[in-house]
Amino acid sequence: MTAQDKEIAQLHDNIVSDVKDIFEKYMSIIGLDVPENNEETAKSKLLYIMKDAITQIEEEEIID
Repeated sequence: MTAQDKEIAQLHDNIVSDVKDIFEKYMSIIGLDVPENNEETAKSKLLYIMKDAITQIEEEEIID
């Protein structure tokens, strides 16, 4: 295992926690801003957006 691998492994839990925090942040905003909020639909759509963002980052990094 390289030093880089060790560093990334140490960051894993922080990254997962940060992503969950972002998800909860936007779920909270949606819940406050949309009175007729359907939580399951909102979760699904928000996860789609987050996955799309990751895809965009991957594509940008491959191109650069």
